[in-house]
Amino acid sequence: MIVEELSTKIFKNSESITLMVASVFVFSLVLLVFSYLPETISLPKKKYHSLFRQSRKAAEYTKTDYLLITLITALYALVSFWQLGNTIMPVTTWQPENEEQSFVLRLDEETDFDTIYTFYGEGDNNSNPVHYQLGYHDLQIHGSSDGMSWEEITTLEKGSIYHYTFTEGEWDYRYIRVTSTSPDTTLSEIGFKKTGEDRLLPVSVYEDIDTEKYPASLVVDEQERVVLHPTYQDQSYFDEVYHPRNAWEIANGQYMYASVHPLLGTSLIALSIKIFGMHPLAWRIPGALFGVLLVPLLYAVLKVIFIKPEYATLGTLLFSVDFMHITTSRIATLEPFSVFFILLMYYYMLRYYYTNFYDTSWRVQRRLLLCSGIAMGLGIATKWTACYSAVGLAVLFFTNLYLQYRQTRIARSMLKTSLSDDNDEVCEDMIKVFSQRTLRTILWCVLVFVILPVVIYFASYVPCKVWRNGYSIPNVIDQIKYIYNYHIDLDATHPYQSTWWQWILDIRPIWYYDGVDLDPSRTIACFSNPIVCWGGFFATLLTIYKCIRDRDGDAFVILVGYLSAIMPWVLVQRCVFAYHFYPTSFFMIMGIVYAMRVLIQRNNRWKSYTWIFAGISVLVFILFLPVLTGFGTTPEYIKFLEWLPSWYFG
Repeated sequence: MIVEELSTKIFKNSESITLMVASVFVFSLVLLVFSYLPETISLPKKKYHSLFRQSRKAAEYTKTDYLLITLITALYALVSFWQLGNTIMPVTTWQPENEEQSFVLRLDEETDFDTIYTFYGEGDNNSNPVHYQLGYHDLQIHGSSDGMSWEEITTLEKGSIYHYTFTEGEWDYRYIRVTSTSPDTTLSEIGFKKTGEDRLLPVSVYEDIDTEKYPASLVVDEQERVVLHPTYQDQSYFDEVYHPRNAWEIANGQYMYASVHPLLGTSLIALSIKIFGMHPLAWRIPGALFGVLLVPLLYAVLKVIFIKPEYATLGTLLFSVDFMHITTSRIATLEPFSVFFILLMYYYMLRYYYTNFYDTSWRVQRRLLLCSGIAMGLGIATKWTACYSAVGLAVLFFTNLYLQYRQTRIARSMLKTSLSDDNDEVCEDMIKVFSQRTLRTILWCVLVFVILPVVIYFASYVPCKVWRNGYSIPNVIDQIKYIYNYHIDLDATHPYQSTWWQWILDIRPIWYYDGVDLDPSRTIACFSNPIVCWGGFFATLLTIYKCIRDRDGDAFVILVGYLSAIMPWVLVQRCVFAYHFYPTSFFMIMGIVYAMRVLIQRNNRWKSYTWIFAGISVLVFILFLPVLTGFGTTPEYIKFLEWLPSWYFG
């Protein structure tokens, strides 16, 4: 506590000192481990035909590559998992067995209290075929001193699942009657805070109906799990009112309340809940883990495009300090899973794109396409936004096919005009291989990019009780229609909604969590690192220019990924948010690296400017860390970080 107070006073971030100490330890540990590892032995280089477009050699990884990947990943993981969530949360839940049902609690010793804590999770949806046990609806609470005459304390209309509700006042009652007026009601725990003190009053069940299945004791059996001053670590926030709930249903074999997205990502959260239990840390671990895995994956993608470790390091570093990455990875939503699979399918497609029929074996190309198709299927089975990026895969595939077709035409022309001279054998071999492999490749793509993703999608619903009448292919099709109609017909507004052009300019963050009134203050907002985002805007313009004017192949593949991820959102009319920019941000960062390479190739002094840019991005990331993660800070510092009039963090 003393360290946190000192850290807040000096750095305006309660976790700065401990994070710095931990970072130094991790940095030193990684360097120590790698100091004992030998240099990677270079692989023998393969000879290629020099007459036509060659396959790009797979980038070799040296000890330097692995050291840089490990350092960046380890330091990012440290921040990502720091104060991710707690393991203390009420989990047992009471629900009524009748249309209207009451029970009475008794305060055993002292009777004066100033705050009522209520917390609810989901009940047993399998118990009633026409109802879903999900939260309280007009839950009436009355108090009495003698158990005979009752006075109304409050009526709890509706709270947020896995989130504390506080009812404040001044009361002095021995008996508390709780009355449910809806068969859908659930209540996990209720507590009564002693007036003026930070402790709960001892409470027991005084009167209840004769039941063994859902006794009233379930609402007072976990008093030690009630957190008096909860933060984001102890409860749900933003869209965690949806995904952890669905994950709990899957983990416990419950009929699902609702689902407006595919369920593969939710099933990954369910697996964590099954292993670790139902609490905030468990439901956030999978997203944080996938966020960490995205760091080395992006490095691998950058190595495919740029080959050199300095460019891969630059892009990976910029990605690691992008605000949206850290914020989105620390909340239990579907984005970390979907963007991981999107980037993974691009990784394999890019490796395929840089190959040719005539100097790459069918076995290698077939494997790359298969891996890309599997990743695409997993992405779509997680969130439909992967369909947007799948268009980019198709563009890259058919572009590669066209380039090879054009080379084959050149080869035929050279043979006919006797201009090939000593290259007749090469030209004939190219024509033969293209004729043999084109149809085979297209048929293979029908299998891995059409049939296989459909199989993955339908199979992803098998472990989930979405329907009362059981799993069936027609039911999955009906669910697809339901999801589509839900998003098409959604007519909602939100105070922090934004549009695609605001994303690329970093104008409108979305505010996830409000804990500004806590001591220390806590807040969480989702948006991009302004240095990276504003630099990315100009880098994207340069990438477009180089692609059109110079027909640069690297600029083309980056632009395909960027446009396929963002262009659909230009047409979307429904309420959307800043986090929908997340898949595009990868290609924006690739554009920055590409632009830096262009500038360095023109003038080597840009190399120093490049790392100055990266250094400023890291510094800004550190400055904004409290409003990205919920780490403790001060209200004044939160206001200081609102650099634009449209930025609001509480």
